Amino acid sequence: MLVQVRVVGDEGCEVASLQRWLALDPDVSGGTATSYAEDATVGAMGTTLDVVDIVLSNGIGLGGLVVAIAGWRRSRAPMAGPGGPDIVIRRGDVEVVLSGATEADIGRAVRALEEPGDPA
Repeated sequence: MLVQVRVVGDEGCEVASLQRWLALDPDVSGGTATSYAEDATVGAMGTTLDVVDIVLSNGIGLGGLVVAIAGWRRSRAPMAGPGGPDIVIRRGDVEVVLSGATEADIGRAVRALEEPGDPA
């Protein structure tokens, strides 16, 4: 399953940092392939958006991915203000914004991104 992740308000360096973080996370990297790409959609002012494409081998990895993203977000808090930058996670037509990193925030994001019948 393909999941795309971007950092709100980023000009490229934050999303690159997130891609490196995910590639080094042992809970994420074992079942995923990550790559840095340009989003097919167009952002504000006609610019393309930088995203991290993540291919999960199964639906179970979705929860671990969102936990890892929340951890990266918390690590950026000193530079990006309280809680870190907002993260947009998209799977198919579903897009969620991770603005918090609590267990409840993570659970809501995972449930929204799951498809009916996913084992996650």
